[in-house]
Amino acid sequence: MPYFYSLYKMKKQLYFIAFFTLISYAGMSQSKSSSFNNGDNLVNIGIGVGSPFFGSGYKASLPINPSISYEKGVTDVISVGGQLSYASAKFDDDFDSGYSFKESAVYIGARGSYHFNQAFDLDSKFDVYGGVSLGYVAVSVSDNTGSLGATASGVGFGLFGGGKYFFSPGTAIYAEVGYQSLSFLNIGVAFKF
Repeated sequence: MPYFYSLYKMKKQLYFIAFFTLISYAGMSQSKSSSFNNGDNLVNIGIGVGSPFFGSGYKASLPINPSISYEKGVTDVISVGGQLSYASAKFDDDFDSGYSFKESAVYIGARGSYHFNQAFDLDSKFDVYGGVSLGYVAVSVSDNTGSLGATASGVGFGLFGGGKYFFSPGTAIYAEVGYQSLSFLNIGVAFKF
């Protein structure tokens, strides 16, 4: 049952990004886009929701998963950079006299994006992109009795799609959806310089 509940939550998040994308298309203009260019520096500071690592019954130790990413435009349509994310969750076993355990995860990785602004001839207030990420995930587990303490690590990968709306030339709000870092949905503020 937890698996299907997770799919249900992910489906709701996908509807959110589809709505965001439709709003972006509604704002298209016939002018040449300047929301992303070769040499641009992009910084996203956001929060993630919908972690693929923690299942049903978990309570978030942090209500959100903080994330920061940086990308540099290497052409007028491609940017590359890195990302750092953190997630933490706690499981309380109500049937075993207060036993609980906590999981924490850190993701650090590289990411690259293709910006569709020129292909879609978008207004300069919009940036629509898709990308891939590849990195390293470190996970630790501990319980409230001190009997469990473990760490693990491995390769983390992902595919994502996103959009930004610039309300000034250097500041935007953004949303990204997909399987990446430690969340299915990331939202926040973006800066371009």
